[in-house]
Amino acid sequence: MLQELAAALKTDLKDCRLDYPEHFARGYTQCIELPNGLQAMVSDYTLNDQYYIKRNGSPDEYYVLRYEDIHVEDEMTLKIDGDTLKTKNDHHAGIYLVSTLFDVSYLGKNGTSVKGVHIIFNKNWLAEHLQIKDPEEVLTAYLNLKTRSYTIEPIDNEYRRYFNEILYADKDSPLRIATIQNRIMLLIERFFSRLYDKSRNVLASPRISTHDVRQLMQVEAILIRDIHNRPPTIDQLAHEATMSSAKLKKLFKEVYGTSIYAYYQKQRMAVAREMLLSGDFTVKEVGLQVGYSNLSNFAAAFRKEFQILPSEIRA
Repeated sequence: MLQELAAALKTDLKDCRLDYPEHFARGYTQCIELPNGLQAMVSDYTLNDQYYIKRNGSPDEYYVLRYEDIHVEDEMTLKIDGDTLKTKNDHHAGIYLVSTLFDVSYLGKNGTSVKGVHIIFNKNWLAEHLQIKDPEEVLTAYLNLKTRSYTIEPIDNEYRRYFNEILYADKDSPLRIATIQNRIMLLIERFFSRLYDKSRNVLASPRISTHDVRQLMQVEAILIRDIHNRPPTIDQLAHEATMSSAKLKKLFKEVYGTSIYAYYQKQRMAVAREMLLSGDFTVKEVGLQVGYSNLSNFAAAFRKEFQILPSEIRA
């Protein structure tokens, strides 16, 4: 795929990495070889032109796990086997599974920012390396569980942490590729572990509509948009989600596994930890950046999350 895209853009691949020509986009897509015969594509780019790509369905049955975080400028259209996601001036983030049996197409406009990881595998790999006795059963559960193929698994703090460590791995480190490989494997393991848990509980858990899942993803994006300021109130978030406060709280906990403000707090502490690990900020500066005027309260919150004090973090 990268070779064909490079040819269409009249440029070359270097070490299986496509650095886009400036007229088309700022950024890159790179192929990463993973352990046990898998491949992944890692992308981080912003479009400078309209981009349309379509992959026709193939009789060879493979699956692609797609993790995508897209800031849409103007308009984006994603089609998977007849399911269409069309959104304008929005933030779309999710992790989902698609089959090569189905057509997939994507249309993005100038200014749209795309960060993504795509991993391809077959059912035999799933059975062998994730120790799933019956991969057909798990994949069938996926098809039964999905509200739509692009909303099966909203991104949460843990997914986002793995994703950021893939995209922003130190390019000068001799362990860069090993780090990326490790985090991608963690993404795969977490997705299928959660899918397996859902398949066991499918009869006990009510199905959430496509519309509600999209609205919850929008609420999650609002919560993490500016971690340095106070989050919106529940009523404000409910208004954004066009649902009652009670419904928002109930569905958010069902999908993300925790309350809205507990989720925000975990994200806030994760940002604080990354700032401290960078070595560029003092504990006081970090506490103030994430909204604490009282450093004792910041230290207590940090210790509750990570079981150590912020002063004990070493870059």
